[in-house]
Amino acid sequence: MRSISDTEMTQHLKNLDVYGYTQIENVIDAEKVVLLKNELKKHKTKVDDVEDLGRPQRDASDDMVYNLQNKNLMFIELLCDNSLKKIFTTKLNDTYYRLLDTKYPNYILSYFNARSSGLPLDLHIDSYVPATGDYTWVMQVAYVLDDMSEKNGATIVVPGSHKSGQYTDRDLTNTKQVTAKSGDVIIWDSRLWHGTSENITGDSRWVLIATLSRWWVKQCMDITRSIPDSIYQQLSDEQKLLMGFCSIPPTDESARIVTKGSYDVLLPSVDDYYS
Repeated sequence: MRSISDTEMTQHLKNLDVYGYTQIENVIDAEKVVLLKNELKKHKTKVDDVEDLGRPQRDASDDMVYNLQNKNLMFIELLCDNSLKKIFTTKLNDTYYRLLDTKYPNYILSYFNARSSGLPLDLHIDSYVPATGDYTWVMQVAYVLDDMSEKNGATIVVPGSHKSGQYTDRDLTNTKQVTAKSGDVIIWDSRLWHGTSENITGDSRWVLIATLSRWWVKQCMDITRSIPDSIYQQLSDEQKLLMGFCSIPPTDESARIVTKGSYDVLLPSVDDYYS
């Protein structure tokens, strides 16, 4: 993946502060994009094949891949790109974690899916609670695998809305469409009002979307229980922390009384955490 210069990094962080989102061009090379799309083909399901338990309305023809962290190590490695880590560490690291030097990431993965959608997605926030100010606790990162245009379902944002302290106004028409090229990466504060336009082309528009949060935010999927041990064995300590293995709540005081830990709480296998 392309290295991001310090000057460019500074600008992206400013964009996140002021506008609530930023777009980084040409991050993933074409060869890597092909590998990622080929891997998605092995796992994709139709929306109608997954029981609806409160999901947003989707076109029955939409393709989805849930829990990318369980499918292939290469998806996890995307999240660990050194340049992107600088952004996430700046925005999501807990400076009071103390059990690890704060130059290392201590945020975690909450959700990691891929989708190629058709229907529009209403304006919404993924922080669940709106808030004003600079503090953020959840962010999304989207890895664009197909060119994203106004015709095939671009991301829609309301710049600056992440600091509004308000839930979305879904009747708002003064929005901005974010078009992008294959290989681009878009990052936004989860308080940002955002959605997608309709894909009217009939062609795919694959995007990988990861939700990253501060370590104390409850994960949207039970990642530590569900990740295959075959993938767990390939993870670095830093990647295990990212999956949430350093912040599994204790069963009771006989195990431990703190929720967060350093790498020394990591165990040899997934089963060892729950046996």
